[in-house]
Amino acid sequence: MLVFKKNIYEQPSVCHPENSTQQNLNAHDFIFRSLTTDREIFYGLQQLPEQEGQNHFKILFPHASRFGTISLLNTFSRTLLEGLVDMNQWYTMNAYHMTYLFDSLHGTFEDYSYSEPEQRNEICPELKGEAIDFDHFLENYFSGTAFLMDAERYNNIPPDEKVRLKLTVPCLFGVINRLIPAEEEVRLITNSETPYSS
Repeated sequence: MLVFKKNIYEQPSVCHPENSTQQNLNAHDFIFRSLTTDREIFYGLQQLPEQEGQNHFKILFPHASRFGTISLLNTFSRTLLEGLVDMNQWYTMNAYHMTYLFDSLHGTFEDYSYSEPEQRNEICPELKGEAIDFDHFLENYFSGTAFLMDAERYNNIPPDEKVRLKLTVPCLFGVINRLIPAEEEVRLITNSETPYSS
């Protein structure tokens, strides 16, 4: 089970008026759809000639492709999907995982947004064709999107200011500076206890 800002495995029991926007979007299913679609995407990319595959890859994963190859991001995709469906263990993601997941989810959001009503119902039937408020989704489930920050801007922020702005999450420096992740940075971090209070 993947740890997000809010628990994607828990169904809300009461709809509060201030949360009425996107109350029907099932976060778990949205993430699951994105990651399963990516499995097909990576299979397709591997069937293309190398240069053509690279071109499509950079369009589909504009942020994550800056630090990873098709093969590496295929591993990220598989790892996140396995973590999502493993109901026996909680896993924490780092900035590399979150960057990849952002690109994946944004791709699904764009597919949905530009689809005809019938196709929208296939992608997210619970929304009944309503638009997805992607910014609202990010606000609810991501702890931030600092991984999208420009390297020059990030590198010029003083260390104490980075702490104050909560820009010290694991691997953030590597993502922003387009460093290839180390083997241990590709793996999810196993949590020893439940991350959400009951």
